[in-house]
Amino acid sequence: MPTYREVLQSATERLRASGIESARLDAEVLLCHTLGIDRTELYRRLPESLAVPLDEYWQLVERRARGEPVAYLTGHREFYGLDFIVTPDTLIPRPETEYLVSWAVERLRHRRDRARCVDVGTGCGAIVIAIAATLGPEHPSVLVGCDRSLPALRVARRNRDRLAPGRVHLVCGHLLTWCRGPLHLVVANLPYLRPEQWHPGIAFEPPEALFAADSGFGLYTELLPQVADRLASDGGFIFEIDPAQAERAMSEARQHFPEATLTVLPDLAGLPRYVTVERKTKSRAS
Repeated sequence: MPTYREVLQSATERLRASGIESARLDAEVLLCHTLGIDRTELYRRLPESLAVPLDEYWQLVERRARGEPVAYLTGHREFYGLDFIVTPDTLIPRPETEYLVSWAVERLRHRRDRARCVDVGTGCGAIVIAIAATLGPEHPSVLVGCDRSLPALRVARRNRDRLAPGRVHLVCGHLLTWCRGPLHLVVANLPYLRPEQWHPGIAFEPPEALFAADSGFGLYTELLPQVADRLASDGGFIFEIDPAQAERAMSEARQHFPEATLTVLPDLAGLPRYVTVERKTKSRAS
């Protein structure tokens, strides 16, 4: 019988041969998933013989070798310290999007009213559920996640019921056409890629969650006036963009929010990634 170490070595070599940069890590994660153990236990067992059937494991390794994301193979992805269910119906949450959660939580924590916060294009619910879990059940804010995809909302509902039961409302609707103001906080990570930005690393994710018309900015062009009409006089809005869109994003935001404070903030790589809009920032606390 091969040892755990030998199985991992074989799987790692198979993944490396397919050009998977994170071959060793992926081999470990998939083996832990197959066996139902964590990585600490896996390391403890490395010298031991592995005497259980591994057909499922090698099937997962082959699927990973063909480029399928680990998150879809295991059905899970960590985001903001929480374990989210993900499926091919939803985008896989990225680490850079965690900043939207931090920004929103910081502003909502200062409020003691029933501030209304909407996560537009919620997908698996990662942003709004992370906000809810961080604020806790006693915070009076009203938190809503909306998406036009019913399959994505079904995944979001499962995540909500596991991670923030009773704290998040889910709505099927396009952008903000379904609601009225005032909204005190709006968060959005909408599709913003151009078709020519396609690459094999995103081949398994739903195209409607990745690409947008008009050089990738079409949905934000549609959303900006909706937010302007609904955002409270002391409200805030943050949205994630492709770095190449920073100049256009600021220009269009100024058209709709001439009185607000606008900022472009960098991600951890130093690239312009987030646009923030704040109305009457000195009056944020209520």
